[in-house]
Amino acid sequence: MLYRGDAAKKSHRHLFSLDEACYRSAGEDMVGSVLSVDLKDVARLHISVCWEMMVRMALWTSGPPLIHDVLALLRKAGVADEELLPFVAADVRDLFPWLYYGKRFDVLRKICNLAKAKTESKLGNKKLLVYCHLVSDEAEKIVASNL
Repeated sequence: MLYRGDAAKKSHRHLFSLDEACYRSAGEDMVGSVLSVDLKDVARLHISVCWEMMVRMALWTSGPPLIHDVLALLRKAGVADEELLPFVAADVRDLFPWLYYGKRFDVLRKICNLAKAKTESKLGNKKLLVYCHLVSDEAEKIVASNL
């Protein structure tokens, strides 16, 4: 289980109660952290992260995602172009509160599904199942997942 931040670990442990040895802290580069895990004997990989890290997974990028890439991802998740107009010059982090407080959990789940699909395809292990959990640092809970 890879997590980024205390809120991600706490919220995941609250729901899944895995042994402490199963948890591994990820670095700032989520893609690099995933690629560095020895997955040879692993059947399931849980990833529990905040909004920006989940977007990085869905876009499979090591650095901060570009706003136009994130907006394209949101379009793919079903958000209309006119809804995204106010965010064309926004910071990527500004999108999560809009989605979360706007109760757009369907979109957040789709982002988790896109991150899962991208990660599984990049890892190339057809037997490995990836579970992506999106965490709100403020609420310290999982707010969306591909489960």
